[in-house]
Amino acid sequence: MGDRADMLRLRHAVWWMALICWAAGLAACAQDSAVRDKRVKALRDMGNAMATEGNLRGALGKLLEAVKIDPDKVELNHEIAILLRNLGQYELSLKYFQRTLSLDPKFSEAWNNLGTLYLLMERWDSAIDCFQKALADLLYKTPHYAYNNMGWAYYRKGDYDRAIQSFQQAIRLSRSYAVAYANLARTRQAKGELDKAVEAYNQAVYYAPRDAGAHLELAKVLLKQGKMEEAKEELNLAVSADPISRAANEARKLLKNLVKK
Repeated sequence: MGDRADMLRLRHAVWWMALICWAAGLAACAQDSAVRDKRVKALRDMGNAMATEGNLRGALGKLLEAVKIDPDKVELNHEIAILLRNLGQYELSLKYFQRTLSLDPKFSEAWNNLGTLYLLMERWDSAIDCFQKALADLLYKTPHYAYNNMGWAYYRKGDYDRAIQSFQQAIRLSRSYAVAYANLARTRQAKGELDKAVEAYNQAVYYAPRDAGAHLELAKVLLKQGKMEEAKEELNLAVSADPISRAANEARKLLKNLVKK
């Protein structure tokens, strides 16, 4: 009996020791995880701060360091993809977008941003597919961006009717979306619908009066219509809106030519 009791006590002690080790292991893992998360957050915060200051390469370095620690963090992969896109590293950006969406296939913002990458790569159909995936999410917070982007893809394809439909939908969702008005105007102009183009450009400059490019493009349409005085007014507005921009420089040249005439 004594040997049996000793054996039971030994087994009991071993069990307790194993339980204590397991609990200690969990605590250590939790501590390691907390340290890791803190490090990732610090690197991510530094990277985002650098990006805000315009130091994209420095930001990329911090985020790449962070993603090595936590490779499955969706937001990190997404932010790296955007930075790479903005740095012109399209193929690398594509890999990180694909990684992001493999981790979270319902990440609508990532679908929209991947679509903008395809726009830069001039892969219009791939871009449209991405925007449609973003718009399939009824909870997507900024669908007007996706509709505008999709409209641009259709415009570049030469499908002006679908482009117009997309821009109009973007405007219905966001009445003050000046970019969509300008894109709608550009498409109307491409179709030769000058009156409708002027109407859309007027909305664009109403909601974005500091957009020198929109003033310039409106002036060009007005010149085609023979409305010289209105065109001059828009050219002057283009210059005053952003004096050092390319649009302002072009507006100055057009004004000089009009004076010569």
